[in-house]
Amino acid sequence: MTQPNNDKVGPLFDAANNQRIFLTDDDRRKLEMESTEYITGAEAGQIDVPRGQAGRERPYTARSALRPTRVNPITLLPIELLGIVLQLGLPSLDVMSWSWSHQECHPYMAGLYTLRSVSTLWRDVVDGTPSLWTVISSTFPPEVNRTSLARSGTYPLIIYSPGPRWRETPPPLREFLQTVKPHLHRWGSVALRLSSDSESVEDLPRFTSLRLDTLKIDIVVEPEWEAAEILQATKHIEISDETLRNIQFVDLSLVPMDWSRAFRNFRDLRSLSLDGVSAGGAITHQQILDVLAASPNLETLLFKDLETQDPPSDPSLSTGRIFLPKLQSITLMTNGLLLTESVLRAIQVPPNIGRLDIRPTSFPTPEAAASFWLSTMVPWAPVAQQIYQESYQSAIRLISDGASHLETYFDEYGLFIEFEGLSMISALLWIRDVIGAVAMIEEGGSLQMYSDYVVLERDDVLAILQMMQGITEISVELPTGSRKPSLEALLNVLAQPTADTIHTTDPIPSFPGLESLVLFDWRWGLDSILDMLQRRFSMRSTTRYHVPDIDLDMSTYVPWPMGREGSRAIVPFSTLKALRELDGVGEVRTTFRSKQSGTPAVIWDEESSFPAWG
Repeated sequence: MTQPNNDKVGPLFDAANNQRIFLTDDDRRKLEMESTEYITGAEAGQIDVPRGQAGRERPYTARSALRPTRVNPITLLPIELLGIVLQLGLPSLDVMSWSWSHQECHPYMAGLYTLRSVSTLWRDVVDGTPSLWTVISSTFPPEVNRTSLARSGTYPLIIYSPGPRWRETPPPLREFLQTVKPHLHRWGSVALRLSSDSESVEDLPRFTSLRLDTLKIDIVVEPEWEAAEILQATKHIEISDETLRNIQFVDLSLVPMDWSRAFRNFRDLRSLSLDGVSAGGAITHQQILDVLAASPNLETLLFKDLETQDPPSDPSLSTGRIFLPKLQSITLMTNGLLLTESVLRAIQVPPNIGRLDIRPTSFPTPEAAASFWLSTMVPWAPVAQQIYQESYQSAIRLISDGASHLETYFDEYGLFIEFEGLSMISALLWIRDVIGAVAMIEEGGSLQMYSDYVVLERDDVLAILQMMQGITEISVELPTGSRKPSLEALLNVLAQPTADTIHTTDPIPSFPGLESLVLFDWRWGLDSILDMLQRRFSMRSTTRYHVPDIDLDMSTYVPWPMGREGSRAIVPFSTLKALRELDGVGEVRTTFRSKQSGTPAVIWDEESSFPAWG
């Protein structure tokens, strides 16, 4: 080959023809531009190498001599390590957190098949990694489950069946179980929601897998069923002693099996949730405490509608003998007060608990209620206070003839304390100790109080509530009839200083953090409310304490026409003007909560000869 005489550049060597190639500067710039375009397209995924061509040699060209060799670093990983990396990119599989959704496992399986479609290498890695194929669900097509069973090798399986959808023909559970029964020795996590008919329960095998560490079963029954009928329907559920000793996560609802044998074998549990276990199941109080004592790694404890065969004679005998340092969540919603009291007394207060849900019922006497809240619950007050301070919002709901509660709103865990009318005063005193120790809510948080008007007529309740300085909103539920509720006690408290500053020269209004007063459907005039606000904000001129403005909300969800029972009084414009101009009053809302049409708020109805709300 003749070497050109002008614009010569460094030679390239053509190994195929055993000769050198000389390029001009123009040729080299052109090839560099084409090479850059090629690389850019490959990085954007625009170049698809035909299947089977990846390993073939291509004819040599001048362009290939300039093209840089690019290798994706992930393809250099060992196959086993690449399988682990791919698994980290899939949704997590936390069986205990699943809520019986038919879509519960679908994101995982969809992600798995998406990884297979990336490349031939990834497909081979995914298909050859057994740990990726362990999810078996009755909501998957049968061929998908058969493929997973074949590819999962000897790995423990996750068996999931959420039961039928609402008003849907039950899925073929028997066919699903027939598919997975040959692999019973590999069952590692089982989550089954079963109907109460005997046919679906009889299809269950005897649980004998020594690899079973998670058992979650929920029996769906008709509301009118009695405990004896449930026991008869579920008597075929059997678990071997060896399997019971290996289980670490238990979540059973309405499964009255041989509980006495189960509690003799439960050891080293990490999660224990029991719902709807009656005394017919023969669980003794001592067995429950023994299981807790034998499970120092317990993280979650939930008892709901749990009754023991022999209530304890003296719960104080076991005070503080069980230490569960890893416990993060405790929920007690039992009909038996003695069981709740005994469990709370027996457990030492954990250092890092994030959820505390206590809902005792059936206090026999006010003295029993006072003993529970002012003795048993006292050690748990610091835990509740920590959760309260870390929450971004909290609320107290008071109901005169039902269950009241304190609730916090948190990202993952939270605080929920429930109490009834008989124990309201004792519970509020305990809540006062939790909240009262915190002068004000952290910036950005709030404590709301919702109450029916009957509760706020009680002086003893108001005396405790006004000590909770973190309350930022008071919302009162008013009667639906025409009888005017008596809010005189509440309005007087709002207009007075706190008990410790009433005789000082620097008075602080009661509920000093109050920013919003909500009186839905208030329709009896504003004179008493205006008088309260005038008296409350008169303290602004003498106190050094910051008294926030109050937003007043007296709106309704529907308009209230005049001339019928429960009609609204027409508020004089002068009263509204005085209210709006009062220093300390922020927003005032009196119309119904709807997009306004622009019509007058009050018009005259010629037919009824009454004013009406527009």
